[in-house]
Amino acid sequence: MSHPLCVAFLWHMHQPCYRDLATGSCSMPWVRLHAAKDYVDMVERLDAFPNIRQTVNVVPSLLDQLDAYLPPANGSDTFLELSRKAAGELSSDEQRFLLRWFFMANLERMIQPVPRYHDLLAKRGLHVQEERWPAIQARFRTQDYLDLQVWFNLAWIDPWIRRRDPELGRLEAKGQQFTEAEKHLVLDRQLALIARVVPAYRAAAGRGQVEITTSPYYHPILPLLCDTRSASTGLPGAVLPEPGFRHPEDARWQLQAALRRHQEAFGVRARGIWPPEGSVSEEAVSLACEAGVQWLATDEEILWRTLKTGRTPALLYRPHRLDRPSGRAAIVFRDRELSDLIGFVYSRWEPKAAAADFLRRLEAIRSQLRGASRPPLVSIILDGENAWEGYADDGHPFLMELYAALSRDERFRCVTISEYLDRHPLDAEPSLPELFSGSWINGNFATWVGHPEKNAAWSRLADARAALEGTDRNAPAWRSLGAAEGSDWMWWFGDTHFSAQADEFDRLFRAHLANAYRAAGLEVPETLSRPIRTSAVPAFFAPTGLIQPTIDGRETSYYEWLYAGRVDLARQYGAIQRGMQSLRVLHHGFDRAHQYVRLDFDPDRLAATPGWTIELSLSSVRVRIDPVAGSVRARVLPADGGEPVAVPCALGRTLEVAIPSALLDLSPGAKLRLSVSLEQGGEVVERYPDHGAFELTASEAELEAQAWPL
Repeated sequence: MSHPLCVAFLWHMHQPCYRDLATGSCSMPWVRLHAAKDYVDMVERLDAFPNIRQTVNVVPSLLDQLDAYLPPANGSDTFLELSRKAAGELSSDEQRFLLRWFFMANLERMIQPVPRYHDLLAKRGLHVQEERWPAIQARFRTQDYLDLQVWFNLAWIDPWIRRRDPELGRLEAKGQQFTEAEKHLVLDRQLALIARVVPAYRAAAGRGQVEITTSPYYHPILPLLCDTRSASTGLPGAVLPEPGFRHPEDARWQLQAALRRHQEAFGVRARGIWPPEGSVSEEAVSLACEAGVQWLATDEEILWRTLKTGRTPALLYRPHRLDRPSGRAAIVFRDRELSDLIGFVYSRWEPKAAAADFLRRLEAIRSQLRGASRPPLVSIILDGENAWEGYADDGHPFLMELYAALSRDERFRCVTISEYLDRHPLDAEPSLPELFSGSWINGNFATWVGHPEKNAAWSRLADARAALEGTDRNAPAWRSLGAAEGSDWMWWFGDTHFSAQADEFDRLFRAHLANAYRAAGLEVPETLSRPIRTSAVPAFFAPTGLIQPTIDGRETSYYEWLYAGRVDLARQYGAIQRGMQSLRVLHHGFDRAHQYVRLDFDPDRLAATPGWTIELSLSSVRVRIDPVAGSVRARVLPADGGEPVAVPCALGRTLEVAIPSALLDLSPGAKLRLSVSLEQGGEVVERYPDHGAFELTASEAELEAQAWPL
């Protein structure tokens, strides 16, 4: 009889240090909101499945920030303060803040299912140009702002928790016309959920169902703290910061302080760690062994690059030994495919089908390793908070299906990592050779170093570190420096990721460094007053849903173009006469039969261009739009020179055109290549983009890869 396949889930819970350690102020709400939506339910959901054991990784700086909301600190954040403020007392700037930021939630899963929340978004518009804010604010009344305050906070409470709370359920059913007292009830429930997090985790650990692990204190990339030159292993030839950052003593402190904080919070020493972003190097692993860490985890790509071999199930589905001069530890490697299926794919599946597919894949692994001398161990490691926003009902139906299926299937056993190692020690196993230096993202550190902005941030960090040299390591200055060593700041520099709050991440990074200087009694360098980010905010937004606009040259309803993609043509710098620009914004969307294009323009400028025509190039065809007797006509000009085909078009406050998809000959999943030219007398006056074409999402299947931009 073959062994059951052991399955080790590791959920990583982490938020960067949003709170200013000098003032206590906090500009972002994500610790509070994820506590309400993810941290409590992820562990309490296991109550119904006592034989499902899991590992949960909690970063110490997250623990600190949870505590900051509770007595005696009773901390707040900017979003909470503006949620608490009476809607009728909000200033114009505060109203604009709500309209700008209180729709930061998954569009499809958290906003669209709520009629009132969705209506408020439609009233605001999905994409807002700065000059339109006064007109938009004029649409909103006090009750609108109050309902927005309630729904932003209520939507961020897990639906399963809402259903089990009669008062929250009543508010959800009411839907609108909330009172100030009802708003404060929602906010009080969020704080109560924060207070439940650590006790819930301790209780689950106490009954042996959950193993709680830790990460270095402020979530730094340990190999880069040890030596930024370690990035060259996976990025040969990359331009790295000079002078480099080489402070293994900082990495040692981040590890040891984390172990102390973990024991303080949970009453036991953590046996395992998740190195932030699965980032490892030989030097970082040696520090973990020195600190007495019994096991750590990283991505499977590190295993293949270490062993210089192809993907081999017998090597992946087992822990490995690390014997180093500083000590011994075990290391496990995440199954990338299974982890990413949960993180990025199953959110679009029907829950039963997703759970069945997952078990089918586990069985395939079990069958491959049927003759193994010990039970294989499949490590599934991913973010325990952000993935669920893309799932219906915050992932509850999927997880319940998955846990129920696993709990009743004798082919599989869900274990904690320490439980497996206790049952199956590695004493007779050979030690891995020197580990490849890399992370779970492409096996390298490109996300955190190598881009000019990222390198500039490392230089600011190195300067501050040099200034603190020789001062008391336990002083507050070093805490602020440690917070600045966190991985998240570098994540948002450069062009690898985009966040609507990227400028605030930049400011927070520099604020932590400035606090380090001030706390040490040193003058703050002038460079920290200037942003590091120079990358422009993307001028393009992808479509987020199907549209069916009325082709009448005006905004018939808020919903008409709400889910269209949008290209800010003023940001493309492709106009021949940029200062004389007529065309301003391109909107693009589709349904199952048509591709739709809308152009917003400067009416005075267009009127001053007699004899104008607009040509749209859409992949294999051209669409020519001409003014005719106070209106417009649009004709598709086939690539083969055949007869033009008239298509619906209208000119009013905007220019709108509908092109049947059948005329475009787009293959499934292909991008639509679109360019726009404004011509006068046969000469191009403006062209967008200047060269080439925009590559746009043009099919329903492609929408599944899109996400609400936070």
